[in-house]
Amino acid sequence: MGTFFTEVHLASPALPARREMVKLLVDSGSLYTWVSAAVLRDLGIQPTERRRLLTIEGRTVDRGAAEIPITLEGRTLHTLCLFGEPGDLEVLGAYTLEGFGLAIDPVQRRLVPAILYGAGAPVACDEAGYGSRSATAI
Repeated sequence: MGTFFTEVHLASPALPARREMVKLLVDSGSLYTWVSAAVLRDLGIQPTERRRLLTIEGRTVDRGAAEIPITLEGRTLHTLCLFGEPGDLEVLGAYTLEGFGLAIDPVQRRLVPAILYGAGAPVACDEAGYGSRSATAI
């Protein structure tokens, strides 16, 4: 087993024709996708919010974030992306992977379609005290 990289295309929400291909380390241990702030700014993307995070080293850091279009395996979706600073790894995180419905195959070192968890069935919700059995399943 081991780590692997995957290619993604990033785009500017304001200028979708403006695109950049980057290789990201696939890391489900990271909640968010991190890309160099320089790459994002070159695309004309500016942070719209800030996120406070705990790093793998146990440090608390504050990073800019923005929702951006990302193309992965031929599909394009919007995802929250953090503005990486020098020394930060560029990674494809769990939030993005789940948004695309993908999981990691660590043996083959590739992304595979995943069956993700959804809301509980009405009976399960009722047994847990979250509503009645008359609820309609989605």
